[in-house]
Amino acid sequence: MQFDWIFALIGTAGLLLVVLMIVVYFVIAGLLLGVALGFIGGKNRDLGSTFFTAILMALVSPLPCINCILGLYFIKSRHNTGWGGAAIAWILTFIIALVIVILILMFAFSTIWLAILSGLPFP
Repeated sequence: MQFDWIFALIGTAGLLLVVLMIVVYFVIAGLLLGVALGFIGGKNRDLGSTFFTAILMALVSPLPCINCILGLYFIKSRHNTGWGGAAIAWILTFIIALVIVILILMFAFSTIWLAILSGLPFP
């Protein structure tokens, strides 16, 4: 067919978008892990180290029952913390992400409600 190149282009763009979303996810996970390690005094908090730790944790996530232990071990061994510090950093990563998402949603919904109440059309 004469439109096969369009379908190939759309498929390639979709694949590139998925790869970009995966990389952005790991960068955000690395940033949040670095912030959480800052609260507990962990070492090696640069983006590259926390990015690699997030990748290692994602690689062991499909393993049932042992993924939590391995994830904590990666944080403990790569960032010179104890088991308790690794657990706190791991929990703080999720709490920080949850707070950020809640703040973004509160801002989004407040602007929507302000637009509705003021009678202005949506942009």
